[in-house]
Amino acid sequence: MTSPDQALLLPYRPEHTAATAAQPGAVALSRMHITIGDPQDGPLARPVRCERITLSLPLAPNAHVPTDEPVILRTRLDLPRGPGHGRQWLVETATTDPATTLLTLLPAEPASFDGTWTLTLTLDTSNPLGDQIHITEDTALDDNSPQRRTRSATLTATPCSR
Repeated sequence: MTSPDQALLLPYRPEHTAATAAQPGAVALSRMHITIGDPQDGPLARPVRCERITLSLPLAPNAHVPTDEPVILRTRLDLPRGPGHGRQWLVETATTDPATTLLTLLPAEPASFDGTWTLTLTLDTSNPLGDQIHITEDTALDDNSPQRRTRSATLTATPCSR
């Protein structure tokens, strides 16, 4: 069972650029970067073993999304190759709930975040994003069994590189 707003073991840095006016005939896309595993003030005290990260991205308040139009959703993961980095990561997406986009990041094998490397997700979407995201991680310290931890985070309005 998951308790709301638990302390997450991994550090997250979410950044967001709202959609700008597109060229005629083009769709405006919002961009989000979320950097995972980058401690701002030194290495992590202990390595964090990660088996899954889920991001729930609610629509912006008062956003109107036509139900008869498909959602444009592009994702990219950037991470260095190396032992303990999860080998290969899969991004599962779900847009079946019109109010929320759900992204699940799954490593092929558990990743060990130690503060020396980061995972960065870039998301471009036609859905206007709200300023709150909900993060759920299945993580553990040392050889403990992974636990599900959930917390909300605020997207920082920062111009992300296109």
